[in-house]
Amino acid sequence: MTHLSIAKPPATLWQTLADCHDFPVLEESRERIRQQMHNRSVSFEDLASSIERDPALCLHLLRLSVERHPGCNEQISGAASCLSLLGMQELVKLMKQLPVVSAETEDPAAQLYRNALLTAQLAGNLAAVWAASKGNTSVSYARWSTMLTSAPLWLALLNYKPAQNWLHLLSRGCELAESTRAIFGSQLSAIQKLNKQLSLPVMATAVFNKENWPDAEQWRVLRHHDPRDLDNQRPLLHHCQQPAMISLMANSLAWHWHIAPDGRHSKRWQTLVSHWLGKPQHMLQPELRQLQVQTSKQQHSGISTGLQLLLSPQPAVHEYPWIDTENAAPKQPVHEEQAQPYHERRATPAVNAEPEERHSDDKYMKKLLRQLQQEPDSFGDWHYLMRGMLKGVCEGIGLSAACIALLNKDKTVLKVFYAEGMSEQAPMRRFVVDLRKPSLFNKLLEKQSSLLLNSDNRQRFLQHLPAATSELIPQQTMMMSIDAGAAPIGLVMGFAAEHQPELSQAEYISFKNLCQVTSQSLATLKANTEKRRRAAANHGQP
Repeated sequence: MTHLSIAKPPATLWQTLADCHDFPVLEESRERIRQQMHNRSVSFEDLASSIERDPALCLHLLRLSVERHPGCNEQISGAASCLSLLGMQELVKLMKQLPVVSAETEDPAAQLYRNALLTAQLAGNLAAVWAASKGNTSVSYARWSTMLTSAPLWLALLNYKPAQNWLHLLSRGCELAESTRAIFGSQLSAIQKLNKQLSLPVMATAVFNKENWPDAEQWRVLRHHDPRDLDNQRPLLHHCQQPAMISLMANSLAWHWHIAPDGRHSKRWQTLVSHWLGKPQHMLQPELRQLQVQTSKQQHSGISTGLQLLLSPQPAVHEYPWIDTENAAPKQPVHEEQAQPYHERRATPAVNAEPEERHSDDKYMKKLLRQLQQEPDSFGDWHYLMRGMLKGVCEGIGLSAACIALLNKDKTVLKVFYAEGMSEQAPMRRFVVDLRKPSLFNKLLEKQSSLLLNSDNRQRFLQHLPAATSELIPQQTMMMSIDAGAAPIGLVMGFAAEHQPELSQAEYISFKNLCQVTSQSLATLKANTEKRRRAAANHGQP
């Protein structure tokens, strides 16, 4: 590996990952849970089994539970525990707010993130079976903890481009620990701190504690022998009984299955598992293959489980290319920026800095507008439509960033829910307006309205807002209300970077046109969705 240039991760990486709160869940999870919620007799246990097929959703529920009920972590043994603390209504709210990642995504980072989630699900299924055999922890807790053990990796794949090379190293024949050290360095203490910030279960965090690992000699013994057949192996037997070993074994085998199910690493870990469980290979192998098939059926794919590679007549490897990341860095907060009033910021605007000139993409915009007008159902649901619209503001019009703020149910609060082109720590992500107090936003949300905000009119329009709120809004901002066929449901805002030219009337007109088409598309999508629901309900009647 000496020919590969692997830079040391920045010191801010771990805090960046800890601050990540809008990581997507699997697209199929939303649809599956939505269908279950239509059944009035659905129970927490029914929903929990669906939730635990999506590790990202599990992490969202866990963090929300700990946030709402501090100190409850030790009481949580699975998704059902979280639902009992939060209630079904919180799950509904969460599913409406969270972004999703589709199997058809073309974003490389999103593809790897999705593969990591599905591989974590496979590891959780392995852990559940082995926990029943070992009897040292509950099946539910073993599945839950094992899935969440790799949470730092999923978040890194989304936020730190060099993390994508972790999979490349696996496909080149490295072990998990070796790849982790190469990409992230020997930073166990930093990862342990991140695990605490993510509120991961004790069993998951224990995997990153060296005291819970067998030493090199013990691994060699376990590779060749069942320690129960040997004398003087009490320390190794003690390690084998630790719950953390379930997560360690499950994640290791799951990832090697994903990369090369017939490869030497997979065969080695299957042997280790055999000796660790005290179950002969000829008995273990059919059980493993059956679980591999069952998980593939759950996922409607054999890619993450490695089953698809087993169809090859020769041993096959899931190759991941090396990503050149010489200048790559994670999205990082600028703490000084957050402490300064907006008018004092200079070189580091609230949104990601862009080149001096804005570059519009007319071809992209025409394609998006045609899709919004003619094929609104192609977005799947309004969350994808909203995100597609924001990409139009940034890539089509050429603005540096954009966001959509939505009204709450009582129409008393306007809060940012979707964002494009800004870091996780960008001030505008914290934008919230109390609509019980008169301001510019009350007027904009009475009916479809728009505004081009600049240095000349900024003071006049924002004078009734609290300073802490108005300072979040960039100097050059376009905003317009959107609806779904009735009253406005929220506001789209597009921003130009401080060092760029002033927003033009042509850009403003293009922005308003996109917002209007988006409103029409939302109305059509809403109507079509209602038609399908009624048709499904009628079809289900005797």
